[in-house]
Amino acid sequence: MNTQKIRILLTAIDKGSLTKAGQTLGYTQSHLTQIMQSFEEEVGFPLLIKTNRGVEPTKAAQLLLPSMRDLIHCEEKLDQEMAEILGLRRGTIRIGSFVSTSVHWVPRLLEYFQKNYPEVVFQIEELGHDELIRGLSEGALDLALMSDPGEGANVDFVPVLEDPMLVTFPVGHEIGRYDYIPVDILKDYPFIMTYKSYDKDPHKVFEDAGFMPKVRYYSRDDFAVLSMVQRGLGLAILPELTINEFPGEYDTRMLDPESYRTLGVGLRSLEAAGPLSRFVIKWIKENIH
Repeated sequence: MNTQKIRILLTAIDKGSLTKAGQTLGYTQSHLTQIMQSFEEEVGFPLLIKTNRGVEPTKAAQLLLPSMRDLIHCEEKLDQEMAEILGLRRGTIRIGSFVSTSVHWVPRLLEYFQKNYPEVVFQIEELGHDELIRGLSEGALDLALMSDPGEGANVDFVPVLEDPMLVTFPVGHEIGRYDYIPVDILKDYPFIMTYKSYDKDPHKVFEDAGFMPKVRYYSRDDFAVLSMVQRGLGLAILPELTINEFPGEYDTRMLDPESYRTLGVGLRSLEAAGPLSRFVIKWIKENIH
């Protein structure tokens, strides 16, 4: 079976659109449509359904997705191992990332590979916590730059650094009188939170404290949360790595007791990881501090 057809199908499903798949892979939409028609004739049943939102896999295709992703992963691993024998590191690696790791980690990683291994192709996608776990589990991602997923996530995790979780508030707010803010007093203030499915770490602070604050607004974007804090719409709990990239009219304090998120690299299986993925993990552990 032509694995290129499988790659096209998986890309169309992951992007939700033949047009976006074409942009990613360098094909016209009409060409992709012809390829997919040929693929469906080959397997003997429909693989994609057209919807108002784009395309989705048929029920039959959904049954095949895990095996298809495993096949592509094995092919990429074989290509990387052959390249390793030749003394090269090349191939394609799919990485999911938080906003904060996209800003701080990804540019340094890409700069290094562009200078030293320009044939390596990176496909980077910003996703939330649950989306990263799903991408790793389903094989749509090779690596995820993320916080520790905890037990039960069914993925492997390589820790890299500890990132403090800070209380963020408008300049001049009364809570600024504390050098370290007792977590218990936060139940008395309105909060702006990221959705738990997108970023579980602020929620874990309150789960560990045994209460949830009065949440006034939710957002998917850390920078949007910071912007609302500046407007006096509420307080927030955010990681230091994010705050450092968003200067503005707000103040921060450590919590009492102190709270941290563990950032690192998630992957489906460290034991089964290809040489390129292992090399990227090694570089991150040695260069990200």
